[in-house]
Amino acid sequence: MKPELKEWIWLANLQGIITRKKVELLRFFDSPAKIFQADSVALAQTGILSRDNINAILSPAPRAAVNQTMEKLEQQRIQVVTLDDDNYPHLLKNIVDPPVCLYVKGNLLNDEPSVGVVGSRKASGYGVSIAKKISSELSQYHICVTSGMARGIDTAAHLGALSAKGRTIAVSGCGLDIVYPPENRNLMARIIEKGAVISEYPPGVLPAPHHFPIRNRIVSGMSVGILVVEAGEKSGSLITAKLALEQGRDVYALPGNVISINSRGTNKLIQDGAKLVTSVQDILEEVYWFQNLKEKSVLDLESYRSQKSITEILDQDEQSIIDMLSIESLQIDEIQEKMSLELPLLHRLLLSLEMKGLVKREAGGKYSIEV
Repeated sequence: MKPELKEWIWLANLQGIITRKKVELLRFFDSPAKIFQADSVALAQTGILSRDNINAILSPAPRAAVNQTMEKLEQQRIQVVTLDDDNYPHLLKNIVDPPVCLYVKGNLLNDEPSVGVVGSRKASGYGVSIAKKISSELSQYHICVTSGMARGIDTAAHLGALSAKGRTIAVSGCGLDIVYPPENRNLMARIIEKGAVISEYPPGVLPAPHHFPIRNRIVSGMSVGILVVEAGEKSGSLITAKLALEQGRDVYALPGNVISINSRGTNKLIQDGAKLVTSVQDILEEVYWFQNLKEKSVLDLESYRSQKSITEILDQDEQSIIDMLSIESLQIDEIQEKMSLELPLLHRLLLSLEMKGLVKREAGGKYSIEV
């Protein structure tokens, strides 16, 4: 068993403390074990916790409950991937509020190119057909399809990927011992076999309406971009698209009938600047940009560095980030405050520097120079 796994699970499951604060705590204390051992004075000195937050951390109830959680994880054969694990998805680790723990059934990879496919639960036949077709074609290009295993477009996306024997990941809004929706039991088993079903919720947590908007940040955070197939004006898929933009991801949208309720959201996304998608090629153009950047950074970085100075291969904003991180490690909000950049742009710059092998993101959320 991984050292400190108990403390990681305890921290992840603390109630009443938002994920971003938990990541900030890891920055201050470097490990969940040190947070577990901290007293009220040390916790107050962080400056980020309310009195209720401190009481939650010191409460004996969550400390006792973690033992039951670990028993359930073993019984259900659910893996735990913590924020400091090597196989934690690289792109997801790059968002401002990555889950402290991911509960996993199946095989999770840390660096595979993935596209999120989302849309209406009450999808039309046209939407279901297109979601399956594009997801199948993405799989044929060895691109993982990520979605939420909900009814409608999500289910169609997973089925499309599986039809091409491709990898697909489902992000659940409840514990992995619960199948939701229940009619997707067989689908869940197939996804586990060919990819993974993951959640930030431990076993026993039931599906709840407020869980699904929260889990959407994982769908977008793991993906290079998000394809919205069908969405009404108030669809949860539009929340996913908004999160994707905030995370510096691409947003693609399938145009639809102008009088269809399910097309109002996607058509509005296109009006607002989302990339109009008519075939899988429209998505591949963007994914290949990401892959080329990653492959170049891995294969050619040393020779690239030897031929050019750092100043020559970086733009002005990237160089400014390098200069700051050469002095001290910083959180993304600290970098943003110093540079006054929009968060999506800053995410892209940091991702570019990570892909070039110049910057790394530590478990506590800080960015530092890659040595």
